[in-house]
Amino acid sequence: MNIDILSNKIENIFNKHKIPSLSVIITNKNKNIFEQYHGYNHLEKQIPFNENSIVRIASMTKPITSLCIFQLIERNLISLETNIEDIDKRFSDIKIVQLIGDKPEYSKANTKIKIKHLLNHTSGYGYQFLNPEIKFLVDQKILQDIQNDGEDFLDAPILFEPGTRWNYGISTDLLGYIIEKLTNKKLDEYMKENLFDQLGMKNTTFSLDESKYNNLAYIYDYIDNNITINKSIAKYQDERVGRSFHSGGGGLTSTTQDYAKFMRLFLNNDNSVISENSINLMKSNQIGKLKVETIASVDQELSASLDHDDSIENKFSYGFMINKDNTLEGRPKGSISWSGIFNSFFWIDFENQIGCAIFMQMLPYMNVASLKTFSEIETSIYENIKNQNSK
Repeated sequence: MNIDILSNKIENIFNKHKIPSLSVIITNKNKNIFEQYHGYNHLEKQIPFNENSIVRIASMTKPITSLCIFQLIERNLISLETNIEDIDKRFSDIKIVQLIGDKPEYSKANTKIKIKHLLNHTSGYGYQFLNPEIKFLVDQKILQDIQNDGEDFLDAPILFEPGTRWNYGISTDLLGYIIEKLTNKKLDEYMKENLFDQLGMKNTTFSLDESKYNNLAYIYDYIDNNITINKSIAKYQDERVGRSFHSGGGGLTSTTQDYAKFMRLFLNNDNSVISENSINLMKSNQIGKLKVETIASVDQELSASLDHDDSIENKFSYGFMINKDNTLEGRPKGSISWSGIFNSFFWIDFENQIGCAIFMQMLPYMNVASLKTFSEIETSIYENIKNQNSK
């Protein structure tokens, strides 16, 4: 990899799209081989975004929570086939919801939700910014808004019979809750003891220390080429307000370097925290003939629709999306990936033995600037690899 050429290209991409902050890291199975940081933690105050910057990784929390579930499986506390109602009776009467006009109607599910359904997002659970049924319940104050602190949103109904479709939703939040129930520990404490300490992820947490708030990057709204600070998130940040509920689906803060350590675990089949067999399950298709499909957004201020390239078939493992074909940008088939709502992205490429994470801290998710930035960086990386391999 020609570091100088790649560095110049990424700097040009950052300058072209004028996003508030950007970090790019590439690791092989042993160490980081490329790092670059641009922009600001706080644009108006000109506080630099750098290797010490702490970011909200949002749904990039999900693969971490999924890995921890496999630790509990290996300790025989649960299995992939465990019904979640057997862990907590809270989940013993889950209903399927439909909107008939402006009224929700409920029916009993015939299939029990199992741990495997939560891991591969075939449980039937949805998100309020993607599914109109869940948004309606939140808007009518029948269901807790997930953006508020607390766990009552876990009492949501599901949208279809478990195992029959893939749909992105709160499944991994339930997995985080289950970890707490089975271990009698807060999720932050469990992850620190059983994962973060082993991997040296010293800056990854649900509970940010007072002193580390100074390094936390602010979230910006990037709409119609206008960049403004997200005031609702900034208020909590300025007042140092943490959350009592540890969201296994999206609550971690971390650093670019810490996330590279997590990716390396899958590149070198590190069995110090889970077995190689569990790693292989997390790397392989676990939804059979089902597909990861486009989901239309019902909250454009928070997220654009989750569009996927129709020319590429995507599958889902127990924690990651898998591209079954080469991407247009050059990522090889069989790579695993996911992303976070503040426009953070990562993938692990087993053919070239690299992991890459790209962090931006802005909304809405998948806005035009973020998608172009991500696509152009990915293209630049694989052009660089191709050029080096041809020499």
